[in-house]
Amino acid sequence: MEHVLIVEDQASELRVVADLAASLGATRVEGRTSASAAILYLQSALEGKTPIPDVMVVDLDLGYESGFELLRFWHGNARLAKSRLVVWTIMGPEQQEICQLFKVDAVISKAEGVAALKRAIETRARAAS
Repeated sequence: MEHVLIVEDQASELRVVADLAASLGATRVEGRTSASAAILYLQSALEGKTPIPDVMVVDLDLGYESGFELLRFWHGNARLAKSRLVVWTIMGPEQQEICQLFKVDAVISKAEGVAALKRAIETRARAAS
């Protein structure tokens, strides 16, 4: 795993995930605080201007925006399929069901903690290799 894109609106949680990704060997860690900013980044990657991330960690509750817009964009672009998508969010059964419909690689509740997120990133990073 070289490149991780984190989509999280809370600065403290973005830092936790960035530090975790770096500790797992990520050489490039990008952070975006909204789905629209992440989509712009991925559009740039699809145009070859920036690299497509190996792993994306996405919070679905982005304050004024929904991470589901990003899931739709990711799911609708076959070239992004090489990016493993890990959803790390506060969620209920409806959100889990939607993530299954979008074929998200892993869904981790924030209540499960950083250790569960670490296992999911490690697993997804190996799958992306």
